[in-house]
Amino acid sequence: MGKPVVKFCKKCSGIKSKDLKGILPKDAWKEGCVHACVKKSDKAERVFARIDGRLVVASSKKDLIAKIKDAVA
Repeated sequence: MGKPVVKFCKKCSGIKSKDLKGILPKDAWKEGCVHACVKKSDKAERVFARIDGRLVVASSKKDLIAKIKDAVA
């Protein structure tokens, strides 16, 4: 299995590319829509990313970054 591919939306997740510096190499993540927009949802307090195509949900940006680190480890 290759490197995990992480895709995140900076609007929905609050994650910026600089937050992943030192965690993931540049070729292991993409920025863009993860099709789990929470703007009009009652889940607005959650953040989302896709890791290897699977939707990962976290309660905060910090928790999501920790889940990304676990996926890479």
